Amino acid sequence: MNFEALMLGAKKVKASDIHLIEGSAPFLRIHGDLKKVDMGVLGHDEMQQTLRKIMPHHLLRELESQRGCDFSYQHSDEVRFRCVAYYAMGKLGITMRLIPLTVPTIEELELPEVIRTIARNPRGLVLLTGMTGSGKTTTLATMIDYINAMEALRIITIEDPIEYMYTCRKSIISQRELGKDIPDFNIALRQAMRMDPDVILVGEMRDAETIKVAIKAAETGHLVLSTLHTTSAVHTVQRMIGYFDESEHDLLREQLSLNLRASITQRLVKRADGSGRIAAMEIMVVNATIAKLIKDNRITDIFSIIKGREDGMQTFDQALADLVRAQKITFEEGSLYCEDFYAYKRFIAGIASSGDRGAIIA
Repeated sequence: MNFEALMLGAKKVKASDIHLIEGSAPFLRIHGDLKKVDMGVLGHDEMQQTLRKIMPHHLLRELESQRGCDFSYQHSDEVRFRCVAYYAMGKLGITMRLIPLTVPTIEELELPEVIRTIARNPRGLVLLTGMTGSGKTTTLATMIDYINAMEALRIITIEDPIEYMYTCRKSIISQRELGKDIPDFNIALRQAMRMDPDVILVGEMRDAETIKVAIKAAETGHLVLSTLHTTSAVHTVQRMIGYFDESEHDLLREQLSLNLRASITQRLVKRADGSGRIAAMEIMVVNATIAKLIKDNRITDIFSIIKGREDGMQTFDQALADLVRAQKITFEEGSLYCEDFYAYKRFIAGIASSGDRGAIIA
């Protein structure tokens, strides 16, 4: 295997991932689809050599003891990767996610205009959610770099591992990596609050303690951005509350009603012209009505408010319909991802039924 040619070839064809598995040919994921690379079957020695080229030496022991580890790798000034090395049935595997060396802009990603407003919140908690590979990291990086371009602020990122690299523009940015700069998200977040921050990015909220500290940071006047592996705004709020004992639920709902600013859930769908993928986003902006629903434990009613499209909010089906009407995706592609096919068709036609609008009186 010509590993350098594989990396540069992946960049050229705009692949999102490289998959190397002992006993198999390499694969690339291009616009969501896996494609086999005609480079022959990878042997054990070849996989070991590749790993020694790209993985920091100090992680070799972790890989053997934990049977898997994460790290980042940059090939000269050509391309950067987020990598996972692992064992499966005793065979070595490496997954490499391509990370552009420049952070894309809101215009380049064609994100909704409300994303600018959400990014400019002076304080509170903003969550990017979605399945693995849905583009959460890229959207977060775009928001951070937008803040960086617009305001003179102190930004601290806590990542596992560091993916996008920022150049300080108006803001001062410190990027800290788990395992290299700090031991875990919780400790890093507590330290960040003593580093004069305005904005804190937490790569992922993995446990109740990290959620507690993130909410405390938002309460004390910071903007906190983070991710969760949830599939909707309603699911996001329910998941955060579910991390805690029932005796704490009332307090947590009150804290979220006061400090949660937005939840953005996204999926990547194929563009109509075959040039790549675009994000379809469900967007919840926590206005007074949604804050009251969270506090009053009427969380399932939130979806009806999102459908009303006030303050830039939208459901997935509305987002998909907008993309179809703008001819950015096909009707068939949108129908693969929509949640209510008949509502999706109505939104494309510009028709709303009585069930398509938020009508809850708070």
